Amino acid sequence: MIESQLLETGKASPEARPAAPTVSVVIPSYGRRESLSRALQALCAQTLPRDLSEVIVCDDGSPEPLEPAIAHFDDRLALTVVRQTHAGPAAARNEAARHASGRILAFTDDDCVPAEDWLQLLVERHDRHRGHLVGGSIVNLLPNDPYATATQNIMSCVYEYYARHTEGRRFYATTNLSVPASRFWLLEGFSEQYSRAAREDYDFCARWQEAGFLHAYAPEVEVGHAHRHTLHSFWSQHFGYGRALLRVRQGIAQRQGHFGIELESPRFYRQILTYPLRQGRGVRALRDAMLVVLSQVATVSGAVHEWISGSGDWTSSSRAVGEHSSSRTSSAIP
Repeated sequence: MIESQLLETGKASPEARPAAPTVSVVIPSYGRRESLSRALQALCAQTLPRDLSEVIVCDDGSPEPLEPAIAHFDDRLALTVVRQTHAGPAAARNEAARHASGRILAFTDDDCVPAEDWLQLLVERHDRHRGHLVGGSIVNLLPNDPYATATQNIMSCVYEYYARHTEGRRFYATTNLSVPASRFWLLEGFSEQYSRAAREDYDFCARWQEAGFLHAYAPEVEVGHAHRHTLHSFWSQHFGYGRALLRVRQGIAQRQGHFGIELESPRFYRQILTYPLRQGRGVRALRDAMLVVLSQVATVSGAVHEWISGSGDWTSSSRAVGEHSSSRTSSAIP
Protein backbone atom coordinates (compact mmCIF):
# COMPACT_ATOMS: atom_id res chain seq x y z
CA MET A 1 0.00 0.00 0.00
CA ILE A 2 1.28 3.46 -0.82
CA GLU A 3 2.46 5.22 2.31
CA SER A 4 1.05 8.72 2.56
CA GLN A 5 2.87 11.12 4.85
CA LEU A 6 0.66 14.19 5.03
CA LEU A 7 2.65 16.10 7.63
CA GLU A 8 5.59 18.29 6.80
CA THR A 9 7.93 16.17 8.91
CA GLY A 10 8.09 12.61 10.12
CA LYS A 11 9.43 9.33 8.78
CA ALA A 12 7.61 6.33 7.41
CA SER A 13 7.04 3.50 9.85
CA PRO A 14 10.01 1.07 9.80
CA GLU A 15 7.59 -1.88 9.95
CA ALA A 16 6.05 -0.79 6.65
CA ARG A 17 9.31 -1.00 4.73
CA PRO A 18 10.80 -4.00 2.95
CA ALA A 19 14.51 -4.82 3.12
CA ALA A 20 16.63 -1.84 2.12
CA PRO A 21 16.92 -1.52 -1.68
CA THR A 22 20.07 -0.62 -3.57
CA VAL A 23 18.72 2.58 -5.15
CA SER A 24 16.01 5.05 -4.17
CA VAL A 25 14.50 7.13 -6.97
CA VAL A 26 13.53 10.63 -5.77
CA ILE A 27 10.91 12.65 -7.68
CA PRO A 28 9.53 16.05 -6.62
CA SER A 29 6.16 16.92 -8.13
CA TYR A 30 3.72 19.80 -8.10
CA GLY A 31 0.32 19.36 -9.74
CA ARG A 32 1.49 17.44 -12.83
CA ARG A 33 -0.44 14.21 -12.54
CA GLU A 34 -0.23 13.07 -16.16
CA SER A 35 3.48 13.60 -16.58
CA LEU A 36 4.17 12.04 -13.18
CA SER A 37 2.17 8.97 -14.26
CA ARG A 38 4.35 8.71 -17.40
CA ALA A 39 7.48 8.86 -15.28
CA LEU A 40 6.20 6.14 -12.96
CA GLN A 41 5.14 4.00 -15.92
CA ALA A 42 8.72 4.17 -17.21
CA LEU A 43 10.00 3.14 -13.78
CA CYS A 44 7.67 0.13 -13.83
CA ALA A 45 9.46 -1.06 -16.98
CA GLN A 46 12.99 -0.95 -15.54
CA THR A 47 15.27 -3.93 -16.17
CA LEU A 48 16.73 -3.69 -12.66
CA PRO A 49 14.99 -6.27 -10.42
CA ARG A 50 12.12 -4.64 -8.57
CA ASP A 51 13.40 -5.56 -5.11
CA LEU A 52 16.57 -3.52 -5.71
CA SER A 53 14.79 -0.19 -6.08
CA GLU A 54 12.15 2.04 -4.52
CA VAL A 55 10.49 5.26 -5.63
CA ILE A 56 9.84 8.22 -3.32
CA VAL A 57 7.54 10.95 -4.66
CA CYS A 58 7.25 14.20 -2.74
CA ASP A 59 4.03 16.06 -3.46
CA ASP A 60 5.17 19.66 -3.03
CA GLY A 61 1.82 20.95 -1.79
CA SER A 62 -0.15 20.40 -5.02
CA PRO A 63 -3.61 22.04 -4.96
CA GLU A 64 -5.08 18.55 -5.29
CA PRO A 65 -3.07 15.74 -3.62
CA LEU A 66 -1.23 13.56 -6.13
CA GLU A 67 -1.58 10.27 -4.27
CA PRO A 68 -5.03 9.24 -5.56
CA ALA A 69 -3.91 9.74 -9.16
CA ILE A 70 -0.95 7.36 -8.80
CA ALA A 71 -2.47 4.77 -6.48
CA HIS A 72 -2.73 2.26 -9.35
CA PHE A 73 1.08 1.93 -9.34
CA ASP A 74 0.85 0.35 -5.88
CA ASP A 75 1.28 -3.22 -7.08
CA ARG A 76 4.03 -2.46 -9.61
CA LEU A 77 6.44 -0.26 -7.64
CA ALA A 78 7.82 -0.02 -4.13
CA LEU A 79 6.29 3.45 -3.96
CA THR A 80 6.15 5.94 -1.11
CA VAL A 81 4.30 9.26 -1.39
CA VAL A 82 5.12 12.08 1.01
CA ARG A 83 3.50 15.50 1.05
CA GLN A 84 4.76 18.84 2.27
CA THR A 85 3.66 22.45 2.27
CA HIS A 86 4.70 24.03 -1.04
CA ALA A 87 8.39 24.95 -0.69
CA GLY A 88 9.97 24.28 -4.10
CA PRO A 89 11.75 21.34 -5.73
CA ALA A 90 14.96 21.52 -3.68
CA ALA A 91 13.03 21.15 -0.42
CA ALA A 92 10.81 18.48 -2.00
CA ARG A 93 13.84 16.43 -3.06
CA ASN A 94 15.30 16.67 0.43
CA GLU A 95 12.00 15.65 2.02
CA ALA A 96 11.65 12.64 -0.28
CA ALA A 97 15.28 11.67 0.35
CA ARG A 98 14.62 11.65 4.11
CA HIS A 99 12.24 8.74 3.53
CA ALA A 100 14.63 6.83 1.25
CA SER A 101 16.49 3.73 2.40
CA GLY A 102 18.71 2.94 -0.60
CA ARG A 103 22.48 3.40 -0.52
CA ILE A 104 22.17 5.34 -3.81
CA LEU A 105 19.85 8.30 -4.35
CA ALA A 106 18.78 8.74 -7.98
CA PHE A 107 17.16 12.08 -8.78
CA THR A 108 14.86 12.80 -11.69
CA ASP A 109 11.76 14.93 -12.36
CA ASP A 110 8.07 14.36 -12.95
CA ASP A 111 8.34 15.43 -16.60
CA CYS A 112 10.99 12.82 -17.35
CA VAL A 113 10.87 9.34 -18.88
CA PRO A 114 13.88 7.22 -17.86
CA ALA A 115 15.11 4.62 -20.34
CA GLU A 116 14.20 1.08 -19.32
CA ASP A 117 17.81 0.25 -18.41
CA TRP A 118 18.33 3.54 -16.52
CA LEU A 119 18.54 2.08 -13.03
CA GLN A 120 20.49 -1.01 -14.06
CA LEU A 121 23.19 1.02 -15.80
CA LEU A 122 23.16 3.59 -12.99
CA VAL A 123 23.84 0.92 -10.35
CA GLU A 124 26.58 -0.58 -12.52
CA ARG A 125 28.23 2.85 -12.76
CA HIS A 126 28.12 3.32 -9.01
CA ASP A 127 29.60 -0.12 -8.49
CA ARG A 128 32.51 0.85 -10.77
CA HIS A 129 32.87 4.37 -9.35
CA ARG A 130 32.34 3.97 -5.63
CA GLY A 131 31.58 7.23 -3.86
CA HIS A 132 31.14 9.21 -7.07
CA LEU A 133 28.39 11.55 -8.13
CA VAL A 134 27.11 10.14 -11.43
CA GLY A 135 25.49 12.38 -14.02
CA GLY A 136 23.63 10.72 -16.89
CA SER A 137 22.63 12.03 -20.29
CA ILE A 138 19.40 13.91 -21.03
CA VAL A 139 17.42 13.45 -24.26
CA ASN A 140 14.82 15.93 -25.51
CA LEU A 141 11.50 14.11 -26.06
CA LEU A 142 9.95 17.15 -27.78
CA PRO A 143 12.14 17.70 -30.87
CA ASN A 144 9.42 19.76 -32.58
CA ASP A 145 9.18 22.21 -29.68
CA PRO A 146 11.72 24.97 -30.50
CA TYR A 147 12.01 26.11 -26.88
CA ALA A 148 12.62 22.60 -25.55
CA THR A 149 15.15 22.12 -28.34
CA ALA A 150 16.98 25.32 -27.44
CA THR A 151 17.18 24.31 -23.78
CA GLN A 152 18.44 20.87 -24.80
CA ASN A 153 21.08 22.45 -27.04
CA ILE A 154 22.43 24.40 -24.08
CA MET A 155 22.48 21.35 -21.84
CA SER A 156 24.12 19.14 -24.47
CA CYS A 157 26.76 21.77 -25.17
CA VAL A 158 27.61 22.17 -21.48
CA TYR A 159 27.92 18.41 -20.98
CA GLU A 160 30.03 17.97 -24.11
CA TYR A 161 32.24 20.93 -23.22
CA TYR A 162 33.17 19.54 -19.82
CA ALA A 163 33.71 16.10 -21.29
CA ARG A 164 36.53 17.69 -23.32
CA HIS A 165 37.83 20.32 -20.88
CA THR A 166 38.80 19.90 -17.26
CA GLU A 167 38.85 23.56 -16.21
CA GLY A 168 35.91 25.04 -14.35
CA ARG A 169 33.21 23.24 -12.39
CA ARG A 170 31.35 20.24 -13.70
CA PHE A 171 27.59 20.59 -13.64
CA TYR A 172 24.93 17.87 -13.76
CA ALA A 173 21.19 18.52 -13.73
CA THR A 174 18.85 16.87 -11.24
CA THR A 175 16.95 15.58 -14.25
CA ASN A 176 19.45 12.70 -14.15
CA LEU A 177 21.82 12.80 -11.17
CA SER A 178 22.68 10.15 -8.57
CA VAL A 179 24.87 10.10 -5.46
CA PRO A 180 25.66 7.86 -2.49
CA ALA A 181 23.09 8.67 0.18
CA SER A 182 25.71 9.00 2.91
CA ARG A 183 27.58 11.74 1.07
CA PHE A 184 24.37 13.49 0.07
CA TRP A 185 23.55 13.98 3.75
CA LEU A 186 27.14 14.84 4.63
CA LEU A 187 26.68 17.86 2.36
CA GLU A 188 23.25 18.54 3.92
CA GLY A 189 21.36 17.82 0.69
CA PHE A 190 20.16 20.47 -1.73
CA SER A 191 20.14 24.09 -0.68
CA GLU A 192 16.62 25.12 0.16
CA GLN A 193 17.60 28.74 -0.39
CA TYR A 194 16.62 28.01 -4.00
CA SER A 195 12.86 27.82 -3.69
CA ARG A 196 12.31 27.98 -7.46
CA ALA A 197 13.32 25.29 -9.91
CA ALA A 198 16.70 26.84 -10.64
CA ARG A 199 20.29 25.94 -9.93
CA GLU A 200 20.13 24.01 -6.65
CA ASP A 201 21.80 21.29 -8.72
CA TYR A 202 24.61 23.65 -9.78
CA ASP A 203 25.13 24.62 -6.14
CA PHE A 204 25.17 20.99 -5.00
CA CYS A 205 27.67 20.00 -7.68
CA ALA A 206 29.91 22.90 -6.65
CA ARG A 207 29.82 21.89 -2.99
CA TRP A 208 30.41 18.26 -3.97
CA GLN A 209 33.62 19.18 -5.79
CA GLU A 210 34.72 21.56 -3.03
CA ALA A 211 34.44 18.64 -0.59
CA GLY A 212 36.95 16.73 -2.73
CA PHE A 213 34.43 14.12 -3.90
CA LEU A 214 34.71 12.69 -7.41
CA HIS A 215 32.17 12.62 -10.21
CA ALA A 216 31.63 10.68 -13.43
CA TYR A 217 29.66 11.39 -16.58
CA ALA A 218 27.71 8.33 -17.75
CA PRO A 219 26.18 9.02 -21.19
CA GLU A 220 24.71 5.53 -21.34
CA VAL A 221 22.55 6.31 -18.26
CA GLU A 222 19.75 8.02 -20.15
CA VAL A 223 16.64 9.98 -19.20
CA GLY A 224 14.19 11.57 -21.62
CA HIS A 225 12.88 15.04 -20.80
CA ALA A 226 9.54 16.49 -21.97
CA HIS A 227 9.10 20.10 -20.86
CA ARG A 228 6.99 22.29 -23.13
CA HIS A 229 7.47 26.05 -23.21
CA THR A 230 5.92 29.19 -24.54
CA LEU A 231 8.06 32.21 -25.35
CA HIS A 232 7.08 33.72 -22.01
CA SER A 233 7.86 30.61 -19.95
CA PHE A 234 11.13 30.10 -21.85
CA TRP A 235 12.25 33.64 -21.00
CA SER A 236 11.07 33.29 -17.39
CA GLN A 237 12.93 30.02 -16.91
CA HIS A 238 16.25 31.38 -18.12
CA PHE A 239 15.73 34.69 -16.31
CA GLY A 240 15.31 32.63 -13.12
CA TYR A 241 18.43 30.65 -13.96
CA GLY A 242 20.37 33.90 -14.17
CA ARG A 243 19.11 35.08 -10.78
CA ALA A 244 20.02 31.81 -9.10
CA LEU A 245 23.31 31.39 -10.96
CA LEU A 246 24.57 34.73 -9.66
CA ARG A 247 23.81 33.64 -6.08
CA VAL A 248 25.46 30.26 -6.61
CA ARG A 249 28.64 31.89 -7.89
CA GLN A 250 28.62 34.41 -5.06
CA GLY A 251 28.33 31.53 -2.61
CA ILE A 252 31.27 29.76 -4.24
CA ALA A 253 33.39 32.91 -4.07
CA GLN A 254 32.55 33.52 -0.41
CA ARG A 255 33.32 29.94 0.61
CA GLN A 256 36.68 30.23 -1.12
CA GLY A 257 37.43 33.67 0.32
CA HIS A 258 37.47 35.35 -3.10
CA PHE A 259 36.30 38.83 -3.98
CA GLY A 260 33.81 38.95 -6.85
CA ILE A 261 32.63 35.99 -8.88
CA GLU A 262 34.45 33.69 -11.26
CA LEU A 263 33.02 33.19 -14.75
CA GLU A 264 33.73 30.41 -17.22
CA SER A 265 36.28 30.97 -19.98
CA PRO A 266 35.18 32.93 -23.10
CA ARG A 267 35.50 29.68 -25.03
CA PHE A 268 32.69 28.19 -22.94
CA TYR A 269 30.19 30.91 -23.83
CA ARG A 270 31.27 30.91 -27.48
CA GLN A 271 30.60 27.17 -27.64
CA ILE A 272 27.07 27.63 -26.26
CA LEU A 273 26.15 30.41 -28.69
CA THR A 274 27.42 28.56 -31.78
CA TYR A 275 26.35 25.03 -30.79
CA PRO A 276 23.05 24.92 -32.79
CA LEU A 277 24.82 26.06 -35.95
CA ARG A 278 27.37 23.28 -35.54
CA GLN A 279 24.65 20.67 -35.00
CA GLY A 280 22.35 21.53 -37.90
CA ARG A 281 21.88 23.67 -40.96
CA GLY A 282 19.34 25.86 -42.66
CA VAL A 283 16.47 27.85 -41.21
CA ARG A 284 15.89 25.50 -38.27
CA ALA A 285 19.51 25.75 -37.11
CA LEU A 286 19.31 29.54 -37.37
CA ARG A 287 16.08 29.57 -35.35
CA ASP A 288 17.62 27.36 -32.67
CA ALA A 289 20.70 29.60 -32.52
CA MET A 290 18.53 32.70 -32.07
CA LEU A 291 16.65 31.06 -29.21
CA VAL A 292 19.91 30.09 -27.52
CA VAL A 293 21.04 33.72 -27.81
CA LEU A 294 17.70 34.80 -26.33
CA SER A 295 18.16 32.38 -23.43
CA GLN A 296 21.56 33.86 -22.67
CA VAL A 297 20.16 37.40 -22.79
CA ALA A 298 17.48 36.26 -20.31
CA THR A 299 20.12 34.66 -18.08
CA VAL A 300 22.26 37.80 -18.04
CA SER A 301 19.17 39.93 -17.40
CA GLY A 302 18.22 37.74 -14.44
CA ALA A 303 21.73 37.99 -13.00
CA VAL A 304 21.77 41.79 -13.38
CA HIS A 305 18.33 42.01 -11.75
CA GLU A 306 19.53 39.94 -8.82
CA TRP A 307 22.74 41.96 -8.53
CA ILE A 308 20.80 45.23 -8.35
CA SER A 309 18.22 43.90 -5.89
CA GLY A 310 20.98 42.45 -3.69
CA SER A 311 18.52 40.61 -1.46
CA GLY A 312 18.97 37.42 0.47
CA ASP A 313 21.79 35.31 1.83
CA TRP A 314 22.27 32.38 -0.52
CA THR A 315 25.50 31.01 0.91
CA SER A 316 24.15 28.34 3.26
CA SER A 317 23.40 24.86 1.98
CA SER A 318 20.28 23.28 3.45
CA ARG A 319 18.77 22.41 6.80
CA ALA A 320 20.96 21.55 9.73
CA VAL A 321 22.76 18.26 9.24
CA GLY A 322 21.73 17.30 12.76
CA GLU A 323 18.23 16.64 11.48
CA HIS A 324 19.48 13.49 9.81
CA SER A 325 20.58 10.27 11.46
CA SER A 326 24.26 9.82 12.20
CA SER A 327 24.43 6.89 9.80
CA ARG A 328 23.54 9.24 6.96
CA THR A 329 26.10 11.89 7.79
CA SER A 330 29.11 9.63 7.44
CA SER A 331 31.28 9.98 4.35
CA ALA A 332 32.04 6.26 4.36
CA ILE A 333 30.83 4.51 1.22
CA PRO A 334 29.42 1.01 1.80
